[in-house]
Amino acid sequence: MLSKAIDTTSLGDGGLLTTGQAERFIDMSLDQSVMLKDARVVRMHSAVMELDKIATSGRVSQLRSEGVAPESLAEAAFSKVTLTAVDIITPFEITMEALEDSIERGDLEQTVIRVMARQTATDLEELAIQGDTTSQDTFLQGLDGWRVLAEDGQSVDFEGATLDKDGLGAMYKALPNRYKRNHGELRFYFAPAAVQDWHDTFSDRASALGDQALTSAVAPPYMGVPVVSVPTVPTDLDGVGGFEGSNLTYGFLTPRENLVFGIHRDIRIDKDRDILRGVNIYTITTRVAVEFEEDDAVVLAVNVATGA
Repeated sequence: MLSKAIDTTSLGDGGLLTTGQAERFIDMSLDQSVMLKDARVVRMHSAVMELDKIATSGRVSQLRSEGVAPESLAEAAFSKVTLTAVDIITPFEITMEALEDSIERGDLEQTVIRVMARQTATDLEELAIQGDTTSQDTFLQGLDGWRVLAEDGQSVDFEGATLDKDGLGAMYKALPNRYKRNHGELRFYFAPAAVQDWHDTFSDRASALGDQALTSAVAPPYMGVPVVSVPTVPTDLDGVGGFEGSNLTYGFLTPRENLVFGIHRDIRIDKDRDILRGVNIYTITTRVAVEFEEDDAVVLAVNVATGA
């Protein structure tokens, strides 16, 4: 997939990937991630894009009386989700000596670009989850990611407890019932260390389920909802909301389709040469945006310990 998406022979023509190459690059980015792969991916044609939403405010049906017109007519509620993309650039260089001396010869350039493209995909998921315009990290300042956006939804404070059935149960109860109708789309998302704590609560059981949990790499679901391990969720956070603690993490419960990830189709991979320094300079550039389709359809778990 990367070989088809990234071809160094075309870089001299400006580096703008063709539509097919851009689609393969986007697919590769999703394959390198966890939450982005589950998200609703919107191929953006401009830096700002609006998604239409149509919903109802409640019951629309009523009893019918013969020969009598309904007293009122139901109306659909129309609203929009606005995606505002930020520019992302991955700049790197390769020395001419490395290109000349490498045992890969001409393949080194292609190999390095592929490695950088894979890391770019990982960086995009980090930004989508951890993005915070008030962060001290200049990269994460680009936009508010799902962690910050989730504060407009429901919240459950673990107060330093590890991930177990009580915490997962509190999150499930906090999710409004209307979002549980499509139960198969629900997902818990947590850091690997937190998922391991949940996994280990089963492995200690002297039963067939305990043996299965001990030998399986898949964490048991809660209420049939998968508990998904997301490596880009941090586990070194301080307490929030007045709770004092360290080495904490967070997690989400939401329908998969509620995650919205926008990526601009105009993806560029450019190349230039600095003859004075003897290096080839490369950039991978695109634009991305992050949102929830419904803020009310997410439950944020905070102050989650990892049992470390």
